[in-house]
Amino acid sequence: MKDLKIEEYFSIGFELAKNYYWVILGNTLLTLLVSVIISFTIIGVLFIPALIAGLIKFLLSTVRGEKVGIMDSWKFGFQNGMWWKSLLLVFIVTIGVITGFILLVIPGIYLATAWILGIYLLVDRGMLPTDALGKSRELVHELGFWKVFGVYALTNIAIQIMSIIPVVNFFVILVLPFMSTIYLAIYENTIKDHSSHPTEDGVRQ
Repeated sequence: MKDLKIEEYFSIGFELAKNYYWVILGNTLLTLLVSVIISFTIIGVLFIPALIAGLIKFLLSTVRGEKVGIMDSWKFGFQNGMWWKSLLLVFIVTIGVITGFILLVIPGIYLATAWILGIYLLVDRGMLPTDALGKSRELVHELGFWKVFGVYALTNIAIQIMSIIPVVNFFVILVLPFMSTIYLAIYENTIKDHSSHPTEDGVRQ
């Protein structure tokens, strides 16, 4: 784990996105489209976390130089209990963060930051939802809570600003790959034993 600055996570994320921009954008949009379509039914909503888990699997494999199709990644989201695990994790995070915001805001901000790596740990390490969230909190503090919060805050502020400006709001879609890989850069910096995967030099040494 390297002691990286906030701007370094952005730099590494941009480099990763630049290398795999179109494939990440295309598969992210496809996942969003399918999620929107199935969200019109209550049962369909229950499948969205599995699709997100599949997309995370695709993103991790892509930046590590592994060839995997989006369909195979989606299937991953429904195999070996990943469906209920991803659903439970999303449920816990949603309830926890919303409750935290209701209670004075700060607890919600803390949980949103501390649990930010939970979905990656669930997908990449096969951890149980509660274990993944606990490990995420531990890793975020090891990385530096305020650094991770800084990345989280800056990316969300950028998205919010772009979303409310006419014409510019269209470009929110185009920056999705960069947002995804910035968070991947944070997660990859926590990995110590996967040096064989070729990613940006600043992440793994």
